[in-house]
Amino acid sequence: MRNLTTTSATTAATTTVLLFLILLYLHIQKLTPSQKIMSQLQYSNPINPYNRLHIIQNSDGTLTRLPEFYPTIPPSTTDTSAPSLSKDVILNSDHNTSVRIFLPKNVSNHEKTSKKLPILVFVHGGGFVLCSVATPVVHEFCSESASQLGALVVSVEYRLAPEHRLPAQYDDVLEALNWVKEGKDEWLKNYGDLTRCVMMGESAGGNIVYHVGLKVANQIDDFKPLIIKGLILIQPFFGGVERTKSEIRLVNDEDLSLVVNDLLWDLSLPVGSNRSHEYCDPFVGDGLKLWDRVRDLGWKIGVTGCDGDPLFDRNVKLGKLLEQKGVGVRSLFDKGGHHGMFLSNPPKTKELFDFVNSFFPV
Repeated sequence: MRNLTTTSATTAATTTVLLFLILLYLHIQKLTPSQKIMSQLQYSNPINPYNRLHIIQNSDGTLTRLPEFYPTIPPSTTDTSAPSLSKDVILNSDHNTSVRIFLPKNVSNHEKTSKKLPILVFVHGGGFVLCSVATPVVHEFCSESASQLGALVVSVEYRLAPEHRLPAQYDDVLEALNWVKEGKDEWLKNYGDLTRCVMMGESAGGNIVYHVGLKVANQIDDFKPLIIKGLILIQPFFGGVERTKSEIRLVNDEDLSLVVNDLLWDLSLPVGSNRSHEYCDPFVGDGLKLWDRVRDLGWKIGVTGCDGDPLFDRNVKLGKLLEQKGVGVRSLFDKGGHHGMFLSNPPKTKELFDFVNSFFPV
C-alpha cells in the first residue's frame, strides 16, 4: 500500500513538472525574437540600477541622489580660466527652475556689439532623473559651446523625475523659450539675436528638445519674435517595448545597461504608462506626422550617435525616417564610442562642434 501511495505521489509530481514545462514552452513561443533573447540575457550579469545610478528610493516615492556622486559648480563672471562668463537667472520660483547663461569672453569685453550672437538653448541629459546645469560636465560643455560656437548659450534647469514626471520637463523648457523670447535679461538684450535660435539637447535632453521642438513648430507664432532655426539631438534618449539589436548587444553596457534604461523610464513616464508611450517611443502616436510642419518651416535637424551606445539603432532609425519625410536632417554616427561621449570626451566634443558649425554657421 505504501509503495502504491509513493508511486502515485511521484506520478503527480512528474505530471505537474511536465505541465509547467509545457506552459513555459508555450509562453516562450509567444515572445518576440528580442524578448526570447532578453529572457536569456537579462540575468546573465545582474546589475542593481539604483546602485549604478547612486540613488536611493524613499518611501514616499522621491529619490535621494547621493551628493558625493553629483557635485555641482557655481556660475562665475570672474573665473579667468573659463572660456565663457556665466550667470544664473531664476525662471520659475514656484518650480525651482532657472537658466544658466554663458557668454563668450571675447564678446563680454565689449559692452555691446553690433553683430549679435545666435542663441543656443541647451537641455542637459540624465535620464530625466539626474544632473543639472551645475553638473561639472554640463557646465564645462556649455562654457566651451559658447566659446567655440560663438553663441549665447542658455542652459535650462528643469524639474527632475520621479518627483515631477513627464511632461513637466517639456513644460519647463517651453517656459524657458518663452523667457528667451521676451529678451528682458541684460545679456540677451545686448548680445542675443532672437532671429537665430537653435535648440540642442543631449540624451534625455535630446528627447526633450525633440518633443518641445515639435510643439513649438506647430505653434510658431506664439514664440515670435524668437525664431528657431533647427534642433540638434545628441544621442537622444528614446525607448520602446520591442528591444533593438543594439540594446540586446549592449545589454550590460557600462554607461546605459538595459536595467538602468528601464528604471529611468519607470521613474519618469506618467504613472501607469509603459515604454509604448509616445514620450518614450517617437515612432508611435502622431509625433511623426507633426514633422511635416518642421519640414515646411525649413528647420535643420542634426542627429548624432555611435554604435557603442545601446540607443544607436533608435537614433539611426529616427534620422532615416526624418529624411524620408523630407526634413533637412544631417547625421553624425561614429564607430565605437559610448553614451555621453560628446560631452565627456574632448576630441568628440570638438567633432560635435565641427558638425554643428557645418550647417549652423555663425
